[in-house]
Amino acid sequence: MKTVLVREFGPEHLEVTEVTDPRPGRGEVLIATEAATINPADFAAVTGAVAGRLPWGSAPPYTPGWDLVGRVVATGDSVDPSVIGSRVLGFSLWFESLRGTQAALVALPIGNVVPVPDGPPPAQLTTVGLNGLTAWRGLADLKLADGETLVVTGAAGSVGGFAVELATARGFTVVGVVREGQEQYVLDLGAHAAVVSTGQADLGAAIREIFRGGADALLDTASMAAAALPAVRDGGKYVTVTALPAAERGIDVFRSGGRMDADALRTLADMASTGRLHTPVAHAYSIEDAGAAYEDFARQAGPGRLVLTFPGA
Repeated sequence: MKTVLVREFGPEHLEVTEVTDPRPGRGEVLIATEAATINPADFAAVTGAVAGRLPWGSAPPYTPGWDLVGRVVATGDSVDPSVIGSRVLGFSLWFESLRGTQAALVALPIGNVVPVPDGPPPAQLTTVGLNGLTAWRGLADLKLADGETLVVTGAAGSVGGFAVELATARGFTVVGVVREGQEQYVLDLGAHAAVVSTGQADLGAAIREIFRGGADALLDTASMAAAALPAVRDGGKYVTVTALPAAERGIDVFRSGGRMDADALRTLADMASTGRLHTPVAHAYSIEDAGAAYEDFARQAGPGRLVLTFPGA
């Protein structure tokens, strides 16, 4: 089968090569991949930026990828073979397993896949995995109460966009922090307002013009760290998917991240399939063009995900 392979760090060294087909183990299904998202975490894996976070003793070669859409083609022991032929959305907790999804065939635990309908394009559905679960977990960790207010940084991005839609669907008042030119996009996602910010002072002032005293909570998906804290009220909550800033003014500061949650993944897949989550794809590349896709990822600035597709899947 064909797979993306990292032997040497750097997109310029990325390989698409043939390897032996995997077999599903006990409790696993084998999936013929139709599409797999390129996430920021994948780019970090390809460049070596997260080499220090890999399981002890791990080293290249490895295949990147956290999520996929495809069809079940085989099952391991203890899995009902009636699932063969089902179209599924799958998630791999790559930092723990190093089982990448950017391959023509991928074996995953049956508990890490949920069924999806045949209608929606696979390139769109695959974007829900890591990005959606990260947004879901961040909101869950914030434990927002009815009527509370939320700021989302990077609100036009892969995780931030989902966070805006999920939070507004739950009835929270959301302000998205974006780059110039992305304001309307985030308003279309349901945000109460959109703020363009380039620094600490202006963000705090802009948010306090909307929410007196600051927002109750902030979900930082743009690595703003300390620059985002002025937007939060005294005693509020701040969660990030990257580096933690030092706490101030009694703000509860903590880190979150995507984890496998079958119920959440099922809900996200249903919302995406029915159009209640926007899943924009900026460009879809054939697996053969994976190197070019990763090089383009470094230059991408607008909304929309980059996705690898597997012709003939």
